[in-house]
Amino acid sequence: MPAAQAMPGGDATGPLAILQKFCLTGASSMMAEGFTFPIDITKTRLQLQGQPDFTGTKFSFFGMIGNILKTEGVVGLYAGVTPAVARHIPYTGFRAIGYEYIRAFFCGDKPKDQAPLLAKMAAGMSAGAIGQAIAVPCDLIKVRMQGDGRLVAAGKLDKPRYVGLFDAFAKIKASEGIAGFYAGCAPAIQRAALVNLGELTTYDTAKKNIVTYTGDNLLCHLCSAICSGFVASLCSTPADVAKSRIMAQAKLPDGTYPYSGTLDCWRKVVTNEGPLALYKGFVPGW
Repeated sequence: MPAAQAMPGGDATGPLAILQKFCLTGASSMMAEGFTFPIDITKTRLQLQGQPDFTGTKFSFFGMIGNILKTEGVVGLYAGVTPAVARHIPYTGFRAIGYEYIRAFFCGDKPKDQAPLLAKMAAGMSAGAIGQAIAVPCDLIKVRMQGDGRLVAAGKLDKPRYVGLFDAFAKIKASEGIAGFYAGCAPAIQRAALVNLGELTTYDTAKKNIVTYTGDNLLCHLCSAICSGFVASLCSTPADVAKSRIMAQAKLPDGTYPYSGTLDCWRKVVTNEGPLALYKGFVPGW
């Protein structure tokens, strides 16, 4: 068997090394998604509060969790978990493997710690955006399944529209065509790119400052990750709000949709709910 090749920067690219990396990163991300999914569905529900078809009480983060448990039970906290987990197969898999090739394109053969910041930012944003572009159909189904429970509770639906991932694929294909799978793709891709931008521009800087106080240990990496997550959420939450609302929206009585795109969504959210509404779900997203 030929020895594994190395990318510029020292990353193995032999077939077995790539397969191992794909499986390990995918499995770990899917497990993490399953564990944190109740936080994710709560974030989506918070972001959908206040849109044109919204009725009822506005809840805080913990109030929303309590309301879901009260009206839908524990199962309600996991509505949409299947497409959420499946999304990580293309998204995390591409980010983990494709990033090294994209980084080599932007950074050349320079080691990671010597590559220019702008080149690393371009590589990270590109990898996140392309990975999300592949995963948009799963993200769309996830958001719709997460939002259907509130419509059932409000009496707008007799039951959730989809019973599972494959049922959703079949129904969306039949009623909306292939284009239906990509509703909200623009803010979804923007969000993924901005998350990567926020993380890349913050993690190394935070670590450089924190390591002088804690040393290079688990606490240092944890604090650096918290800082980078904060900046990533700060950059990406407005796009995430637009993504959730556009993916979940239904036609109005006149046959039009509430939002025609990201900018239209932001404009209407700010006009009707105030600028802070663009940061609904910030805390659980962080």
